[in-house]
Amino acid sequence: MRTTINIDDELIREVEALYKAESRSKSIELALKDAIEMKKREKLKELVGKIEFDEEVIQRFRDGDR
Repeated sequence: MRTTINIDDELIREVEALYKAESRSKSIELALKDAIEMKKREKLKELVGKIEFDEEVIQRFRDGDR
């Protein structure tokens, strides 16, 4: 999807340097994906101690024994 947005030039240069992707768009896409993943992890961390997990069930799912 084509979108026009205003982003600080220095921020763009930093993203391009960090990701070294084949294009500016790909660098920004990778940075956005990383930001989303980081926020999702933060939300999961907030749940620590608030919910209980059945470790045996989790391990069975990991092993493919549903």
